[in-house]
Amino acid sequence: MLKNSDRSILLLLKQFGFSDKTLKTIYRNEELILEVIFNKNYPFYNKYHNIYTPKEKEISKNYDSLVEFSSKFTEKMKEYKKRGVKIYCSVSEGYPHHLFNEENEPLFLYCYGNLELLNESLKKVSIIGTRRATVKGEFITANYVKRYLDQGWITVSGLAKGIDTIVHKETLNNEGKTIAVIPTSFDSIYPAENKNLFNEIVQRNGLAISLTGPFEKTYKSNFIERNSIVAKISDEILVMEASIKSGT
Repeated sequence: MLKNSDRSILLLLKQFGFSDKTLKTIYRNEELILEVIFNKNYPFYNKYHNIYTPKEKEISKNYDSLVEFSSKFTEKMKEYKKRGVKIYCSVSEGYPHHLFNEENEPLFLYCYGNLELLNESLKKVSIIGTRRATVKGEFITANYVKRYLDQGWITVSGLAKGIDTIVHKETLNNEGKTIAVIPTSFDSIYPAENKNLFNEIVQRNGLAISLTGPFEKTYKSNFIERNSIVAKISDEILVMEASIKSGT
């Protein structure tokens, strides 16, 4: 079996397709995670099959696929480290637990950029709203961004079209610091037209946050989780413009 730290093994298995729920349960109760999942001769091999998703049941049958995948995983982790991406694990020290409720705390959190912005003592305001901003909405948003920046606040938004984009751009235009909480991995920025904005945020002492790793797909739930972090990280939330049924 693979020899590595628990953190690295958990990260590998998460990117291979196992859920937070399954990995947390096995980690809390067993020492040899890989043996439990892949070794059919191990005494506790069948112990957790009742909590596996259909996908987990399939991928747990083929250890060779994990070994093959681990090569791609290792190269990507080297790339992330070289870029300066920080991967926090909830079972390791340094994890920003204040961003989540304990019951729904994600196993891994990906941060890229100025990690000091996670500090609880820094005042943060989430400014959010519709993807179809009006001219008036854009104008008012820009004014509020400047007012908060003048008072030393950090802006937070979701890198979406419309209001979110205005928030990040106006913050940078006014030499402020901004946090972009995104629903995708750092390799698949959405919307694609904001990839340059994403890079500029990171390069100009801002921060990008994601729950999605490089080998994970993006689902509707990722956008809901993104919104949750945007809300949780902030001292104040300002909704600029939105419809009654909007995600905002």
